[in-house]
Amino acid sequence: MPNTDNDPRRRARQPAAISGMARIPLADLRDQSPPNLQALYADLQDDQSLISGLKMGLGALTVQRWDPAYAASGWTLYGADLTLDMGHPFGSMFYRNDADGRVLRVGVKWHPPVQQLEFPALHPSKPELTSDCTAEEVAAVVLDARSRIGTLVAVNAQIGSFVATSESENAILDASGLGLERLAEDDPRLAGRDAPRPPSPGGVGADE
Repeated sequence: MPNTDNDPRRRARQPAAISGMARIPLADLRDQSPPNLQALYADLQDDQSLISGLKMGLGALTVQRWDPAYAASGWTLYGADLTLDMGHPFGSMFYRNDADGRVLRVGVKWHPPVQQLEFPALHPSKPELTSDCTAEEVAAVVLDARSRIGTLVAVNAQIGSFVATSESENAILDASGLGLERLAEDDPRLAGRDAPRPPSPGGVGADE
């Protein structure tokens, strides 16, 4: 079978096909591809990358559940308003004290200047820090929230790495500023180096 990606006749038809192509919501592609789909075109901004080569419609995947050992003693998570904003968790988590009914809202947001998730302990309904909880209570509830959000991020990352192909893995690394040469674990250039084990199927490294 000829390689249609290098077929000049197909390339000649692509401009006309693009002009008449209907927009397809990406959500419609998660379970199956529409019939007769030849190519997917996307408009990218300067700060965006296209991750292609993803495998859609996987049946199941085993993931690690949240560990209740991190639960805040005496507090119950009773609500959450969360979303993934460009892959970063954002929103609020609501905890109620089992003894006196006090409510503590834990904010969840990504802080770009320091490149980390923040979990401010907030007033239940006002945009201000809480004033009726001790430092120990805040620390326990924030650790609870961190553990749950950490599990959410890990599960999403695990699913993403599972559906990624070699092509999309390389694109993900490039978009993350890690577009280095990927070395196999038995590559002789890694011999004698005291470095973390590279991720499967290959590591990320560069010649020195």
